[in-house]
Amino acid sequence: MRSKIRELVKERASRHSTELMRLAKVPLRLTPLWVEAIGAGAFISTVVEKHPRFRARLAELEDKVFLFEAKDIGKRFYLHIKGGEIRVVPHMAKEPDVVMRGEVEVLVSLLLGKVDPDTVFFSRKLEINGDTSAAILFKNLLASL
Repeated sequence: MRSKIRELVKERASRHSTELMRLAKVPLRLTPLWVEAIGAGAFISTVVEKHPRFRARLAELEDKVFLFEAKDIGKRFYLHIKGGEIRVVPHMAKEPDVVMRGEVEVLVSLLLGKVDPDTVFFSRKLEINGDTSAAILFKNLLASL
């Protein structure tokens, strides 16, 4: 009985999450990049603060730049890892080491550790280009969340 209740709660939460992401796409399309960078930075800082081992392992990706492109809303932002911190910026002169493309829901779920990076990659919901070793290391860090 308890497992059925848990399953129902999990299913309902998943439906609500999907609906919330669908509704959020319109305002996200209209939001200026600099506002999104601030929001994404706050979001990522919260994730990093909740997972101290994640922060410690960031040193392995020192000075790497990751470009995230949300194809469905036409937005992109960069993550620059430097000094154990992740900076989120809307524009960057430095060429990214890794480019990750997908729908906004996939990218957010990936950064929250809610989806398996391998699953979304092999199901072609996530496209990854660039420095393979950095991408794999970052993927493993996300999977450890």
